[in-house]
Amino acid sequence: MNRRVAMSALSAAATALLLSACSSGGSDAAEASDGTITVANFAGAGTTLPDQLAASEGFFEEQGITADFVQVTSAGTQLAGLVSGSIDVLQYTVSQVMAAQQQGQDVRLFCGGVSKAWNVVMVKDDSPIETVDPADWREGFKALEGTTFGLDSLGGGQEAYFRSLAAEAGADIDSINLVAVGTVGEAAATLSSGRVDAIFGYPFVQQSEVAAGNARVAIDIVNSGEQLPYHTGYFASAEWLDANADLARGFCEAIGEADTFMADPANLDTVVSFLADDFGLDRAVAEQFAGPDGVTPIYSPELDCTAIDLSAEQAESADLVAADPAVRCEDMLWGGIDG
Repeated sequence: MNRRVAMSALSAAATALLLSACSSGGSDAAEASDGTITVANFAGAGTTLPDQLAASEGFFEEQGITADFVQVTSAGTQLAGLVSGSIDVLQYTVSQVMAAQQQGQDVRLFCGGVSKAWNVVMVKDDSPIETVDPADWREGFKALEGTTFGLDSLGGGQEAYFRSLAAEAGADIDSINLVAVGTVGEAAATLSSGRVDAIFGYPFVQQSEVAAGNARVAIDIVNSGEQLPYHTGYFASAEWLDANADLARGFCEAIGEADTFMADPANLDTVVSFLADDFGLDRAVAEQFAGPDGVTPIYSPELDCTAIDLSAEQAESADLVAADPAVRCEDMLWGGIDG
């Protein structure tokens, strides 16, 4: 199946999920008078850390909010839950917000999650591919010419991001063999076996593999100083947001408190213990992830329109969404963010 056909099939499947949800009794958004917000949750995913920590540390409670986490397994299922009314708040990528709007769903970003792409390029520890200074990431991408690179899937967001970086670096993309290797453990095992020369790393697979001595970061785009596309944000239906404006703003305030808490060196031991106990991470992995020298500073409640529009452009270029009608940051933000 070619890439465009695969993307069309994916879009059709997402549309079917939406239509199914709409026909199964979705109703007008009601005011959550008891302060309960149902929140979609990908168990164990690094993107969920702010809301999980906000619940654990009582930041939601301070805002009069009870967070009811609903476990989901895919972008499509969580969006169907939002449309049917069984889920109030989701966190996912810009391209999902764009696709939902293009399918007629008025969903809006109202709070920031992970403020920029957090992928790095990982290789085996003994790989001939050299580690470059983050500022020299373009040279690092040129060094990938003639190699086999593993992506979570073909035709998805990772491929769009990889192609945009390779193009910016002036690398010969046609000389790089792109293959699908799955996510997390699957991707790490494929790299370890030597089937691929490099993969995209991201929390928590990056920290786990480095701590185990199985891999190293060859290209650290996150710390390159470049403007990176937006990664994930919290969103809900405009109808729910308008009906629960104070709760929505309180939710984002709690997320901001969690972001500040996890980046504060004074809270390092608490965050490491939380990651070990609630996310099941080895303490050495958690220590690499947490604190001001780790990944946690890129969590932010702010929504960066420059990064969001960059994500939108990449999603269009990769055929993840339609280019017409064009959807940009101003179309995706809820009007009540600033009160």
